[in-house]
Amino acid sequence: MSATELSPVRLALTMGDAAGIGPEVIIKTLAELERAGARDLELQVYGSAAVMHQEAAALGYRGRLEVVEVVPELDFSDRPVGVLDARCARAQWAALQQAMAAVDAGLADAIVTAPWNKALFELAQMPVVGHTEVLQQHYGLDEVVMMLGGDRLKVALVTTHVALSEVSPRLSPAAVERVVEITLNGLRRQFGLERPRLAVCGVNPHAGERGHMGREELEWLDSTVAELDQRYGALARISGPWPADTLFAKFGRGQTPYDAVICMYHDQGLIPLKLLHFGESANITLGLPIVRTSVDHGTAYDIAGRGIADAGSMLYATRLAAEMVRRGRAALAS
Repeated sequence: MSATELSPVRLALTMGDAAGIGPEVIIKTLAELERAGARDLELQVYGSAAVMHQEAAALGYRGRLEVVEVVPELDFSDRPVGVLDARCARAQWAALQQAMAAVDAGLADAIVTAPWNKALFELAQMPVVGHTEVLQQHYGLDEVVMMLGGDRLKVALVTTHVALSEVSPRLSPAAVERVVEITLNGLRRQFGLERPRLAVCGVNPHAGERGHMGREELEWLDSTVAELDQRYGALARISGPWPADTLFAKFGRGQTPYDAVICMYHDQGLIPLKLLHFGESANITLGLPIVRTSVDHGTAYDIAGRGIADAGSMLYATRLAAEMVRRGRAALAS
């Protein structure tokens, strides 16, 4: 192995919403990695030093905690918990901005984001955006793909956070083709799969039942999937469109029939994903020039500050980011 492959992986962990469970799951992740003896990781938290040290004290954590202070002008001595607070909007925004700058400058290898709250931005009179949109704009990309995945099931979304009534108008052959292309590139480059197996979900129940339950499959999705399978035949196996209910049933009893599933809308993919892997999965942004992973949950105001949050997803996202960085280094060295 080269010195680059053996050198520690440097991860920038963003605090997210200070009033949610982000600080807690980060501290618990640091503690678990320390217990596991993960000496090949260098972790820096981007956020409020006051908030992170308060959380560490509350949880009894006395291990290594490196915090890059992103909002020195803000007083968090009276840290809000489980409530909307404009200070948290500024802190969560600054944390991501400075983490991106660190990666761009070569000071970090990847970003792992704790959950933030979009509603905070409106409170602070800032643009209401998610992590993915900020990353996409920062790197000047027309499109990225939201993938959520665990060890067995990974789902990539054609549409993301839109109302169900808006899904069908946003679907098209071009939209599906672009998600398939970005997903294939990500699976090969960041997950090391030489010939990924992709399954494409139908839009309608029973994949339209030959036009009796919707016509998207007959009018364009059947032919789009067939064309994509032919186009990428040497690089991937692409099948569908499949009825979502029977497709996800194939992942039962420990089976992994496909490396990823292309889903037409949010709940079509995230319901089975979270049933199978909740707390043991991560959100991965495909199509970026950097590695970015995140948790599979929100800020959980209802349990914030109680010390009972499950850090499984943050831990999984952190380990996955490190694995993806190492795989990228190995590919460059080969």
